[in-house]
Amino acid sequence: MHEMSYVVRFVNLALQKAQENRAVRVRSLTVSVGEMTDIVPEYLHKYYPEAVSGTIMEGSALKVEVIPVRIRCAGCGEVYHPEKGNAYACPVCGDSAGEICGGRGMQLTALEMETEDG
Repeated sequence: MHEMSYVVRFVNLALQKAQENRAVRVRSLTVSVGEMTDIVPEYLHKYYPEAVSGTIMEGSALKVEVIPVRIRCAGCGEVYHPEKGNAYACPVCGDSAGEICGGRGMQLTALEMETEDG
């Protein structure tokens, strides 16, 4: 269950950002997860309450945005989402060679916080 380690990393990063901004409470944390990662968003949600327990993030919402895989066709330059029904080939020219240009990795994309002055 490597999702717990990812949740802990995001929570630690968010707590660091919250401290830098003198936050007294974090309302929500938003992360983007690439479709090509082996991360299961449901498990991120499952482990989140445990990871934030006892912190200023306790009770906050975790929002997960799944970023779809995008391929740039080597033949025509079209950017598309590969589909099994099309044998993952470019829908414009049919070329099966391309470069992944989206849908990898994970990142903290938003943090909603309350500061002492509101």
